[in-house]
Amino acid sequence: MRAYVEFAKKAFQNNIAYRADCVAGIINAIIMIFVNICVWKAIYEDEQAVAGVQFKMLITYVVLAFLMQCIYAMDEYRIENKVRSGSIGLDLLKPINFSGYTFSYNVGILIFRVVMQLTPALIISIFLFKMLPPFSLTMFALFLVSMILGYLVLYCLNFIVWISSFWFYWTFSLVTIKDAAVMILSGALLPLWFMPQAMVDFINLTPFASIYYVPITIYLGQMPMEEIAFALIKQLIWALGLFIIGRLLWRSALKKLVVQGG
Repeated sequence: MRAYVEFAKKAFQNNIAYRADCVAGIINAIIMIFVNICVWKAIYEDEQAVAGVQFKMLITYVVLAFLMQCIYAMDEYRIENKVRSGSIGLDLLKPINFSGYTFSYNVGILIFRVVMQLTPALIISIFLFKMLPPFSLTMFALFLVSMILGYLVLYCLNFIVWISSFWFYWTFSLVTIKDAAVMILSGALLPLWFMPQAMVDFINLTPFASIYYVPITIYLGQMPMEEIAFALIKQLIWALGLFIIGRLLWRSALKKLVVQGG
């Protein structure tokens, strides 16, 4: 366990070395939030609510969605680069679990983004965009739990795509398709409130809603308390299910690597 903590610390230190990128990330997040709020303001015009959603609530949703995207960002091509360069073989010879190493590395990136990007961007957003506070302290605590589960769902989904590099020389197309699906179906780009009910019913059968939509609706108090427990359990089930699929594919990938190597 100590080794994986060190991997996370190393990832944190590697990212903090590029301070200009950190500042650029904060500025980019604020600009993207501002642009999206302007778009939604034009849609709302002088209306206080559209489809029963108040503008202040929508602003908060937009801010949270973009800030979560900022901290959820991961190194999409790390495994592909290792496979293509052949360094994956050396990593597998080390007395560590490569899957655990990959996860701890991304956790280090997550901690860095929370400390160095989320915190200042959130403070700026509170004063600049007048985002709403959490519905209650209980909802905020549940929001944090749901956000962690949402991150795990996204990570396990990403891991499945990443290890496809053992079969595909380039994974850019797969990553692009996955990112588009996540942006559209998770509520990161457009809240599910404004989607047709048939579309929402379909999305609820997938893991995507568990990534952004569920945590944010909990924060806003838009999910009844009796439904939150079910939503959290559903997030956990999706994370475990995708984790199992990832493990099975990883074992298959290792066999393929052995065959390619000899």
